[in-house]
Amino acid sequence: MKNKQDLRILNIDNNQIGPEGARKLAQQLRTNYGLSKLYCDSNRIGEEGAAVIAECMQMMDSLKKICMENNGIKDKGVIQLSRVLEENDTLLSLYLENNGITAEGAKAIAKCLKNKVKLSKLNLNNNNIGDQGLQLIADGIMYNETLRVITIADAGLSKASMSSFARSLVNKRFLTKILLD
Repeated sequence: MKNKQDLRILNIDNNQIGPEGARKLAQQLRTNYGLSKLYCDSNRIGEEGAAVIAECMQMMDSLKKICMENNGIKDKGVIQLSRVLEENDTLLSLYLENNGITAEGAKAIAKCLKNKVKLSKLNLNNNNIGDQGLQLIADGIMYNETLRVITIADAGLSKASMSSFARSLVNKRFLTKILLD
């Protein structure tokens, strides 16, 4: 991959590369400035793998979509990704389904949303962010004008957080899809 500057889409889903494979992947991606989509689902990269991929994302100004579902990145991994996202103005879609993220990780994502990150699609399905996490996300949405699709299904939500979430949607004319089942 070092010599493939024209690589635009990389799909390595379901290869169980683990943290070490993520480290090697990140080393290769550092020299590829044209990658726009990275599919890295179900690879068991964990927190450490998410951190090294986040680090290399700082240099990838063409990356528009990243899918890291089913990887066990947990709060520590999403916090690392969020730190990079705060300075990233190209990433549009972030898929983090089923990663063991709680309200702590939701807090980091909410901070990104507040800081006007250009994300248009966010998937946090099957993460136990709970009512507290949804309230944090809602606070971030209030300041964000780019989010179009948000999915937070099967996330330990109850009626308790729905009113604050609903308030965050006032005047969000571009938001087209919300999944909270």
